[in-house]
Amino acid sequence: MRIFLFSFLLLLLPQAAHACGSETPCEVPGGYYLAAVPEDWDNETPLRLVVYFHGWNSSPEATFRNKAMVNGATLRNALFVAPFAETGYWRQIGEGRAESGRDEAAYIRAVVDDVRKRWPIDERQTLASGFSRGASMVWNIACYSGDLFRAYAPIAGGFWRSNPETCPAGPVNLRHIHGLSDGVVAFDEIGIYNSMPITEGFDILSQTNGVAGEAREVASGDQRLTCSRWDKSDSGRVLELCLHQRGHSIPAEWVAQGLDWLENLPEGS
Repeated sequence: MRIFLFSFLLLLLPQAAHACGSETPCEVPGGYYLAAVPEDWDNETPLRLVVYFHGWNSSPEATFRNKAMVNGATLRNALFVAPFAETGYWRQIGEGRAESGRDEAAYIRAVVDDVRKRWPIDERQTLASGFSRGASMVWNIACYSGDLFRAYAPIAGGFWRSNPETCPAGPVNLRHIHGLSDGVVAFDEIGIYNSMPITEGFDILSQTNGVAGEAREVASGDQRLTCSRWDKSDSGRVLELCLHQRGHSIPAEWVAQGLDWLENLPEGS
């Protein structure tokens, strides 16, 4: 009888480990997140991971209504995670730059730690992506908590109000997408909400990565994008900047394309 009961409890453990998801919030200190697994996942195979940071005044629930974005990730064998920003607003992090309110660095680390407890994760296939103010959060994490993910794919957002002098987390793999007609977060000048030029952010990461040489143009797989890559560096990390002619927008497939980019990174990066 004891053996039978023990075996029965073991069968329940995988379900208990991830007893939350796309409809039931996963609670962590400071907030919550929603998560979606691939439909055909066998409950054992390590999953790729994409954590997506929503734009200003959005939410995990609104993100999950974008089925094309979520499915683009899960069809690539990735767990799709959407954290929650208090009052729809992600705050800057970093010494001398942190804004009042929730400690975003601690909250995001709590989310990632909780994800790893609930699901098996392929540590070589972890990506942080986000849009607008959520992309700003991605830049902040890359700069100050770069150990959390193998790669970063921000879209239409960078540092706000000021740039950090350095990025203490060290070299990172980062692919940024931006519109040259973006009237909300300007590409190469200070934007209307005090967003910093994306070009200045790349200068900081180039120094951090130890970039050597000029960028080279690379195919993106998306006709809307023109991409330049810096893949020669002292650190072995890769930077890529993809530009388009449109404004402040994020087609759903761009998050999944970030996963494709991650999958094709050089082995040593």
